[in-house]
Amino acid sequence: MARCEETVFLGEPAYRAGNDRLEMILVPGWGSNVISLFSREWNRQLLRVPRSVEEYRASPVLYGIPVLFPPNRIGDGRFTFQGRTYRLEINEKERRNHLHGWVYQRGWELVKAEAFGTSAVLETRFDTEKHPEIYEQFPHPFTLSVRYRIEGSTLHKTATIANRGTEAFPWGFGYHTTFRYPVEPGGSLEKCSFSLAADKQWVLNERFLPTGELKETAITLRLRKGDNLMGRSLDDAFLSSGASEGRNEAVIRDENAGLIIVYECDEHFRHWVIYNGGGDRGFLCPEPYTWVTNAPNLDLPPSLTGLNILRPGESVSLCGRITVCRIGDL
Repeated sequence: MARCEETVFLGEPAYRAGNDRLEMILVPGWGSNVISLFSREWNRQLLRVPRSVEEYRASPVLYGIPVLFPPNRIGDGRFTFQGRTYRLEINEKERRNHLHGWVYQRGWELVKAEAFGTSAVLETRFDTEKHPEIYEQFPHPFTLSVRYRIEGSTLHKTATIANRGTEAFPWGFGYHTTFRYPVEPGGSLEKCSFSLAADKQWVLNERFLPTGELKETAITLRLRKGDNLMGRSLDDAFLSSGASEGRNEAVIRDENAGLIIVYECDEHFRHWVIYNGGGDRGFLCPEPYTWVTNAPNLDLPPSLTGLNILRPGESVSLCGRITVCRIGDL
Protein backbone atom coordinates (compact mmCIF):
# COMPACT_ATOMS: atom_id res chain seq x y z
CA MET A 1 0.00 0.00 0.00
CA ALA A 2 1.07 3.57 -0.65
CA ARG A 3 1.70 6.08 2.12
CA CYS A 4 2.46 9.77 2.48
CA GLU A 5 3.59 11.61 5.60
CA GLU A 6 5.30 14.71 6.90
CA THR A 7 8.87 14.25 8.07
CA VAL A 8 12.09 16.17 8.68
CA PHE A 9 15.26 15.90 6.63
CA LEU A 10 18.43 17.43 8.15
CA GLY A 11 16.23 19.82 10.10
CA GLU A 12 14.15 20.86 7.08
CA PRO A 13 10.39 20.22 6.75
CA ALA A 14 10.00 17.40 4.25
CA TYR A 15 7.55 14.79 2.95
CA ARG A 16 8.02 11.06 2.62
CA ALA A 17 5.88 9.20 0.09
CA GLY A 18 5.94 5.85 -1.64
CA ASN A 19 4.86 2.24 -1.57
CA ASP A 20 6.40 -1.12 -0.71
CA ARG A 21 8.76 -0.89 -3.69
CA LEU A 22 9.94 2.72 -3.97
CA GLU A 23 10.05 5.70 -1.61
CA MET A 24 10.97 9.38 -2.03
CA ILE A 25 11.73 12.23 0.34
CA LEU A 26 10.92 15.70 -0.98
CA VAL A 27 12.18 18.95 0.56
CA PRO A 28 10.01 21.85 -0.73
CA GLY A 29 12.25 24.47 0.89
CA TRP A 30 15.24 23.20 -1.09
CA GLY A 31 13.85 24.00 -4.51
CA SER A 32 11.35 21.11 -4.52
CA ASN A 33 14.25 18.66 -4.47
CA VAL A 34 13.56 14.92 -4.33
CA ILE A 35 16.56 14.50 -2.06
CA SER A 36 16.17 10.74 -1.62
CA LEU A 37 14.84 7.94 -3.83
CA PHE A 38 15.08 4.62 -2.05
CA SER A 39 14.38 1.22 -3.59
CA ARG A 40 12.75 -0.86 -0.88
CA GLU A 41 12.87 -3.93 -3.14
CA TRP A 42 16.67 -3.82 -3.33
CA ASN A 43 17.28 -1.93 -0.08
CA ARG A 44 19.37 0.59 -2.03
CA GLN A 45 19.56 4.37 -2.08
CA LEU A 46 19.57 5.44 -5.75
CA LEU A 47 20.52 9.10 -5.36
CA ARG A 48 23.44 10.95 -3.87
CA VAL A 49 22.15 12.16 -0.49
CA PRO A 50 23.86 14.81 1.68
CA ARG A 51 25.01 13.85 5.16
CA SER A 52 24.70 17.38 6.56
CA VAL A 53 23.17 20.76 5.75
CA GLU A 54 26.68 22.16 5.26
CA GLU A 55 27.50 19.45 2.72
CA TYR A 56 24.30 20.16 0.81
CA ARG A 57 24.74 23.93 0.76
CA ALA A 58 28.29 23.61 -0.55
CA SER A 59 26.98 22.00 -3.80
CA PRO A 60 23.15 21.92 -3.84
CA VAL A 61 22.88 20.74 -7.47
CA LEU A 62 24.91 17.61 -6.70
CA TYR A 63 22.35 15.99 -4.40
CA GLY A 64 18.95 14.53 -5.22
CA ILE A 65 17.00 15.80 -8.23
CA PRO A 66 17.31 19.61 -8.39
CA VAL A 67 14.88 21.44 -10.70
CA LEU A 68 16.57 23.80 -13.16
CA PHE A 69 14.84 26.77 -14.80
CA PRO A 70 16.62 27.61 -16.99
CA PRO A 71 19.18 24.78 -17.10
CA ASN A 72 22.96 25.07 -17.39
CA ARG A 73 24.95 28.06 -18.59
CA ILE A 74 24.13 31.42 -20.16
CA GLY A 75 27.32 33.04 -21.42
CA ASP A 76 28.08 36.35 -19.65
CA GLY A 77 24.64 36.02 -18.06
CA ARG A 78 23.17 37.90 -20.99
CA PHE A 79 20.94 37.31 -24.00
CA THR A 80 18.46 39.23 -26.16
CA PHE A 81 14.94 38.15 -27.00
CA GLN A 82 12.44 40.18 -29.04
CA GLY A 83 14.46 43.37 -28.57
CA ARG A 84 14.84 43.01 -24.79
CA THR A 85 18.21 42.32 -23.18
CA TYR A 86 18.15 39.98 -20.19
CA ARG A 87 20.93 40.28 -17.60
CA LEU A 88 21.27 37.30 -15.30
CA GLU A 89 23.39 36.89 -12.20
CA ILE A 90 26.96 35.73 -12.89
CA ASN A 91 27.14 32.87 -10.37
CA GLU A 92 29.89 30.92 -12.15
CA LYS A 93 32.42 33.70 -11.84
CA GLU A 94 35.51 31.85 -13.05
CA ARG A 95 33.86 31.28 -16.45
CA ARG A 96 31.67 34.42 -16.50
CA ASN A 97 28.44 32.46 -16.84
CA HIS A 98 25.03 32.34 -15.27
CA LEU A 99 24.44 28.76 -14.13
CA HIS A 100 21.23 26.74 -13.50
CA GLY A 101 18.58 29.41 -13.05
CA TRP A 102 16.58 30.70 -10.10
CA VAL A 103 14.32 28.02 -8.68
CA TYR A 104 16.56 25.29 -7.26
CA GLN A 105 17.70 27.34 -4.25
CA ARG A 106 14.37 28.93 -3.38
CA GLY A 107 11.45 27.65 -1.36
CA TRP A 108 8.46 26.04 -3.07
CA GLU A 109 4.94 25.48 -1.78
CA LEU A 110 3.51 22.02 -1.28
CA VAL A 111 0.04 21.90 -2.85
CA LYS A 112 -0.78 18.19 -2.71
CA ALA A 113 0.24 15.15 -0.69
CA GLU A 114 -1.88 12.04 -1.04
CA ALA A 115 -1.73 8.27 -1.22
CA PHE A 116 -4.26 5.92 -2.78
CA GLY A 117 -3.92 2.25 -3.58
CA THR A 118 -0.33 1.71 -4.67
CA SER A 119 0.22 5.34 -5.79
CA ALA A 120 1.67 8.22 -3.79
CA VAL A 121 1.64 11.82 -5.06
CA LEU A 122 3.44 14.97 -3.99
CA GLU A 123 2.92 18.20 -5.91
CA THR A 124 4.76 21.48 -5.41
CA ARG A 125 4.54 24.94 -6.95
CA PHE A 126 6.86 27.88 -7.48
CA ASP A 127 5.22 31.28 -8.06
CA THR A 128 7.21 34.39 -8.99
CA GLU A 129 4.71 36.54 -7.07
CA LYS A 130 6.31 35.12 -3.92
CA HIS A 131 9.82 35.71 -5.26
CA PRO A 132 9.67 39.19 -6.87
CA GLU A 133 13.47 39.53 -6.78
CA ILE A 134 13.55 37.27 -9.86
CA TYR A 135 11.93 40.02 -11.95
CA GLU A 136 15.23 41.91 -11.93
CA GLN A 137 16.67 39.12 -14.07
CA PHE A 138 13.57 37.68 -15.73
CA PRO A 139 10.70 40.23 -15.80
CA HIS A 140 7.88 37.74 -16.43
CA PRO A 141 5.32 36.36 -13.98
CA PHE A 142 5.11 32.58 -14.19
CA THR A 143 4.29 29.53 -12.14
CA LEU A 144 6.17 26.27 -12.22
CA SER A 145 4.64 23.16 -10.69
CA VAL A 146 6.01 19.63 -10.48
CA ARG A 147 3.90 16.57 -9.76
CA TYR A 148 5.83 13.57 -8.44
CA ARG A 149 3.99 10.25 -8.46
CA ILE A 150 5.31 6.87 -7.36
CA GLU A 151 3.54 3.90 -8.91
CA GLY A 152 5.12 0.47 -8.55
CA SER A 153 8.88 0.87 -9.06
CA THR A 154 8.56 4.08 -11.08
CA LEU A 155 8.83 7.75 -10.13
CA HIS A 156 6.80 9.82 -12.60
CA LYS A 157 7.61 13.54 -12.89
CA THR A 158 5.35 16.06 -14.64
CA ALA A 159 6.46 19.70 -14.69
CA THR A 160 4.09 22.44 -15.87
CA ILE A 161 5.24 25.96 -16.74
CA ALA A 162 2.54 28.64 -17.07
CA ASN A 163 2.97 32.20 -18.39
CA ARG A 164 0.94 34.48 -16.11
CA GLY A 165 2.07 37.71 -17.76
CA THR A 166 1.20 39.81 -20.81
CA GLU A 167 4.38 39.13 -22.79
CA ALA A 168 5.88 36.04 -24.38
CA PHE A 169 9.07 34.67 -22.85
CA PRO A 170 11.75 32.14 -23.83
CA TRP A 171 12.12 29.10 -21.62
CA GLY A 172 14.32 26.11 -20.94
CA PHE A 173 13.92 23.45 -18.27
CA GLY A 174 15.86 20.52 -16.88
CA TYR A 175 16.80 18.27 -13.96
CA HIS A 176 20.27 17.87 -12.44
CA THR A 177 19.62 14.26 -11.40
CA THR A 178 22.50 12.91 -9.28
CA PHE A 179 22.58 9.12 -9.04
CA ARG A 180 24.96 7.02 -6.98
CA TYR A 181 27.38 5.38 -9.41
CA PRO A 182 28.01 2.62 -8.54
CA VAL A 183 24.64 2.20 -6.84
CA GLU A 184 26.02 -0.61 -4.69
CA PRO A 185 27.97 0.80 -1.70
CA GLY A 186 31.62 -0.03 -2.25
CA GLY A 187 30.78 -1.41 -5.70
CA SER A 188 33.10 -1.44 -8.69
CA LEU A 189 32.77 0.57 -11.89
CA GLU A 190 33.87 -2.55 -13.73
CA LYS A 191 30.47 -4.02 -12.87
CA CYS A 192 28.56 -0.90 -13.98
CA SER A 193 27.57 0.57 -17.30
CA PHE A 194 25.83 3.69 -18.53
CA SER A 195 24.09 4.17 -21.84
CA LEU A 196 22.39 7.12 -23.50
CA ALA A 197 20.38 7.50 -26.69
CA ALA A 198 22.98 10.02 -27.92
CA ASP A 199 23.07 10.99 -31.57
CA LYS A 200 25.76 13.67 -31.61
CA GLN A 201 27.89 15.61 -29.15
CA TRP A 202 27.94 19.39 -28.86
CA VAL A 203 31.46 20.81 -29.17
CA LEU A 204 32.13 23.02 -26.14
CA ASN A 205 34.65 25.81 -25.64
CA GLU A 206 36.80 26.45 -22.56
CA ARG A 207 33.80 28.03 -20.79
CA PHE A 208 31.71 24.87 -21.39
CA LEU A 209 29.53 26.75 -23.89
CA PRO A 210 28.59 25.18 -27.25
CA THR A 211 30.46 26.49 -30.28
CA GLY A 212 27.48 25.58 -32.45
CA GLU A 213 29.16 22.51 -33.91
CA LEU A 214 27.72 19.01 -33.52
CA LYS A 215 29.78 15.86 -34.07
CA GLU A 216 29.44 12.13 -33.82
CA THR A 217 32.31 11.28 -31.51
CA ALA A 218 33.86 8.19 -29.96
CA ILE A 219 32.04 8.85 -26.70
CA THR A 220 28.64 9.01 -28.44
CA LEU A 221 29.30 5.59 -29.94
CA ARG A 222 30.35 4.17 -26.57
CA LEU A 223 27.34 5.67 -24.80
CA ARG A 224 24.90 4.21 -27.30
CA LYS A 225 26.37 0.75 -26.65
CA GLY A 226 26.94 1.24 -22.92
CA ASP A 227 30.20 2.16 -21.17
CA ASN A 228 31.40 1.75 -17.58
CA LEU A 229 32.98 5.26 -17.77
CA MET A 230 36.13 4.10 -15.97
CA GLY A 231 38.82 6.76 -16.30
CA ARG A 232 36.44 9.16 -18.05
CA SER A 233 35.74 12.68 -16.81
CA LEU A 234 32.52 14.02 -18.31
CA ASP A 235 30.86 17.42 -18.41
CA ASP A 236 29.48 17.12 -21.92
CA ALA A 237 26.32 17.91 -23.87
CA PHE A 238 24.58 15.55 -26.29
CA LEU A 239 21.72 15.64 -28.75
CA SER A 240 19.33 12.75 -28.20
CA SER A 241 18.70 10.40 -31.08
CA GLY A 242 15.59 8.99 -29.44
CA ALA A 243 13.58 12.11 -28.60
CA SER A 244 11.44 11.79 -31.74
CA GLU A 245 11.45 7.99 -31.76
CA GLY A 246 9.96 7.27 -28.33
CA ARG A 247 13.27 6.05 -26.85
CA ASN A 248 14.72 9.10 -25.16
CA GLU A 249 16.46 7.48 -22.23
CA ALA A 250 19.55 7.06 -20.10
CA VAL A 251 20.22 3.70 -18.44
CA ILE A 252 22.40 2.82 -15.44
CA ARG A 253 23.22 -0.88 -14.94
CA ASP A 254 24.88 -2.12 -11.75
CA GLU A 255 25.71 -5.85 -11.73
CA ASN A 256 26.68 -5.88 -8.06
CA ALA A 257 23.41 -4.28 -7.00
CA GLY A 258 21.50 -6.48 -9.44
CA LEU A 259 19.46 -3.60 -10.80
CA ILE A 260 18.94 -1.28 -13.74
CA ILE A 261 17.73 2.32 -13.55
CA VAL A 262 15.93 3.57 -16.66
CA TYR A 263 15.53 7.35 -16.95
CA GLU A 264 13.04 8.25 -19.69
CA CYS A 265 11.89 11.69 -20.87
CA ASP A 266 9.36 12.93 -23.41
CA GLU A 267 10.15 14.58 -26.74
CA HIS A 268 10.66 18.03 -25.18
CA PHE A 269 13.97 16.86 -23.68
CA ARG A 270 16.16 16.62 -26.78
CA HIS A 271 19.41 17.43 -24.97
CA TRP A 272 21.32 15.68 -22.18
CA VAL A 273 24.32 16.86 -20.21
CA ILE A 274 26.34 14.08 -18.58
CA TYR A 275 28.48 15.07 -15.60
CA ASN A 276 30.45 12.82 -13.25
CA GLY A 277 32.65 15.20 -11.24
CA GLY A 278 35.89 13.82 -12.67
CA GLY A 279 34.75 10.21 -12.56
CA ASP A 280 36.06 9.35 -9.09
CA ARG A 281 33.45 10.80 -6.73
CA GLY A 282 30.87 8.02 -6.80
CA PHE A 283 28.11 9.81 -8.67
CA LEU A 284 26.76 10.30 -12.18
CA CYS A 285 24.44 13.07 -13.35
CA PRO A 286 22.32 12.41 -16.44
CA GLU A 287 20.73 15.84 -16.91
CA PRO A 288 17.80 15.99 -19.35
CA TYR A 289 17.25 19.47 -20.82
CA THR A 290 14.66 21.00 -23.12
CA TRP A 291 17.30 23.37 -24.47
CA VAL A 292 21.01 23.06 -24.94
CA THR A 293 23.45 25.11 -22.89
CA ASN A 294 23.42 28.82 -23.86
CA ALA A 295 20.57 28.23 -26.31
CA PRO A 296 19.40 31.89 -26.47
CA ASN A 297 22.83 32.97 -27.72
CA LEU A 298 23.35 30.31 -30.39
CA ASP A 299 22.90 31.32 -34.02
CA LEU A 300 21.09 28.09 -34.84
CA PRO A 301 17.43 27.15 -35.49
CA PRO A 302 15.32 26.97 -32.32
CA SER A 303 14.11 23.58 -33.54
CA LEU A 304 17.67 22.37 -32.93
CA THR A 305 18.67 24.33 -29.82
CA GLY A 306 15.33 23.88 -28.01
CA LEU A 307 14.74 27.61 -27.53
CA ASN A 308 10.98 27.55 -26.94
CA ILE A 309 8.56 30.43 -26.43
CA LEU A 310 5.63 30.56 -24.04
CA ARG A 311 2.99 33.16 -24.93
CA PRO A 312 0.69 34.94 -22.47
CA GLY A 313 -1.82 32.57 -20.92
CA GLU A 314 -0.10 29.48 -22.33
CA SER A 315 1.30 26.56 -20.38
CA VAL A 316 3.39 23.53 -21.25
CA SER A 317 3.75 20.18 -19.48
CA LEU A 318 6.92 18.07 -19.55
CA CYS A 319 7.07 14.43 -18.53
CA GLY A 320 9.76 12.06 -17.37
CA ARG A 321 10.08 8.91 -15.30
CA ILE A 322 12.68 6.91 -13.42
CA THR A 323 12.11 3.14 -13.21
CA VAL A 324 14.04 0.55 -11.21
CA CYS A 325 14.23 -2.87 -12.89
CA ARG A 326 15.77 -6.20 -12.14
CA ILE A 327 18.67 -7.17 -14.42
CA GLY A 328 17.15 -9.52 -16.97
CA ASP A 329 13.76 -7.80 -17.01
CA LEU A 330 14.74 -5.51 -19.91
